[in-house]
Amino acid sequence: MLEHYMRWYEYSLEALGYTVVNARAFDGIKRVVVLGMGGSGIVGDMIASIVATSSNPLPIYVHKDFYIPKSIIDDTTFMFSISYSGNTLETILATKKALQYTKSIAVIASGGELIKIAEENALPYIVVRGGLAPRLALPIMLVAAFKLLSTCGVKLISRSELLDAIEILRDIGEAERISSELLNFLKYSKLPLVVAPQRYSALAIRIKNELNENSKIPVKIELLPELFHNDIVGWEATEFRDRAILIDSDIDYENKLIEFYAEYLKRVGIDTYLLRLRGNIIKRFLYGSLIIGITSVRLAQLRGLDPLQTKSISMYKQLLQELKEEVINMFLNTV
Repeated sequence: MLEHYMRWYEYSLEALGYTVVNARAFDGIKRVVVLGMGGSGIVGDMIASIVATSSNPLPIYVHKDFYIPKSIIDDTTFMFSISYSGNTLETILATKKALQYTKSIAVIASGGELIKIAEENALPYIVVRGGLAPRLALPIMLVAAFKLLSTCGVKLISRSELLDAIEILRDIGEAERISSELLNFLKYSKLPLVVAPQRYSALAIRIKNELNENSKIPVKIELLPELFHNDIVGWEATEFRDRAILIDSDIDYENKLIEFYAEYLKRVGIDTYLLRLRGNIIKRFLYGSLIIGITSVRLAQLRGLDPLQTKSISMYKQLLQELKEEVINMFLNTV
């Protein structure tokens, strides 16, 4: 599994060369809604965070459920469905529901039913490299997503900006050094915190997800400045001894807030680690994801666990098969 993280730069370059099938531009787009779950849906979270910090005024919404509310779809909405396997039931049903109202939809998957839907409805789509766990395909899907969106007339960042951003994935040595520090920091943790500025919420979610899936440990996320209005109070009368990863920022005042909270957590008995990143927000998302990917796999190995195995997700998917017709009737066959 580690070898795939180490190949992220190569995979990203590959994704830049993917073909957009049924390519066409859509006019008059005023909002984008991304449909996706888990290791695929995080791509939507990252795109939304990246765009929110740019000069591009186009709002990006991420919807993670079996349905898509009609209230957010009109003739200025562009729907973007992403499922690495192409068989994620929530994303398939939400896409089919969206098709009842619009054909302004594009798809990314490695195959499966979602690609069939795209083919049957002549929707723009990209088929990405298959055979990976979805979480291993993050840079593939992120780069492919920006390319597909641009081809469809939703130009968020340029090809040159993407090329510049993925260059950071070549620095494997530094990623492994930071990963070794994090591994030593987290090896006895049972419920670590991940603390980040709101703008980096997508990276905080990614860190949580990697530690959940690869390392099999629960994680709590706290986002500033909101955490200063609730989470911080929760530590006042709590006996809790664990670890907190704090993600640094590219904005000075946010770093001052992070420093304040780090000192506060230390006073209540929580050890802290400041994850220092560099570059713009895209580079920080990619590099932070690479670091935690390596760390989470090695943490699983240290604990004698298989990072690829996700038994409980398999249990959920089995339940979904039993509920499939009921869910379809509730969300797809209603107006």
